[in-house]
Amino acid sequence: KLVKLADKISNLRDIAASPPASWSLTRQQEYFEWAKAVIDGVRGANAKLEAAFDDAYARKPRG
Repeated sequence: KLVKLADKISNLRDIAASPPASWSLTRQQEYFEWAKAVIDGVRGANAKLEAAFDDAYARKPRG
């Protein structure tokens, strides 16, 4: 669970800072939503990592 949290945090931060060139805005937003669904399924594992995930999720690309 902790590895999933850390992985998704890293991925969201990377996408927000420098999205893959081939990804549309819609694809980026879909990834953020998918990652949130994954993390919502493991909440309760580590409050600090969950807060870091929420912070990364707040940087979801907007149109």
